[in-house]
Amino acid sequence: MVDVAGVLIMVAGALGIIHGFLAAMPVTSGDILPRYENIIPQGKLLDDVLRDYLIVSIMMFLAGILAVGMSMSAFRRTNYYVATAGAVFGILSVGFLLGAFFALIGLILLAVSRKSFLPECR
Repeated sequence: MVDVAGVLIMVAGALGIIHGFLAAMPVTSGDILPRYENIIPQGKLLDDVLRDYLIVSIMMFLAGILAVGMSMSAFRRTNYYVATAGAVFGILSVGFLLGAFFALIGLILLAVSRKSFLPECR
């Protein structure tokens, strides 16, 4: 279960990186955001915020990078708290709203399988 959580967190981070990058670029922000806004109606508010504030796009991009990096802790089972922080950063990276959902599932899977991180339980 921990490996599945790591994959979900990594995918959430990757989606956050892509979403933050596309939203920050002036050329693509007007093109990609209305397309996904039609698929996920709740994304309209997020799109409006991303169009108005560039710093939010940059923060999503950085949260995605942190989520991908911290997901390695879940694969290696080295530090539970770093892996959990990676899941939280995956949620914050939003990632077309689908990434936040993936990271939330990853966070739940990490919480359920916390004993996998204890050295005496491996």
